Amino acid sequence: MAKIDHAAVRTSSYEDAQKFFEDVFEMHMWREIGEKPARKCWYKEGIQLCEVENVNTDDQNGYDHISIAVDSVEETMEKIKAYPTTAINDHWFFLPNGTKIELKLLENWKLND
Repeated sequence: MAKIDHAAVRTSSYEDAQKFFEDVFEMHMWREIGEKPARKCWYKEGIQLCEVENVNTDDQNGYDHISIAVDSVEETMEKIKAYPTTAINDHWFFLPNGTKIELKLLENWKLND
């Protein structure tokens, strides 16, 4: 079993992005870390904001990564070896098109509900 944990979005207008997701979608921030210009925050509804100084919309489109909660990170990392992926570390990898994926334990995901 797997569930989307969060989608991370780059922003150079951190406070404006927070206001947007809170006002428009009524999202609830549950965690915030870092200092300007590299702050990050997570919303219970599955969005993460990643502050950057400049967003190259021609190249990155404001997208950072997708996080997927799985039953076993180790088993999933083993399974990806059968596909044309590139491991970054023990719980991150790239798809051939450059999409970056983070794996998290499903049991930890349930705790953040």
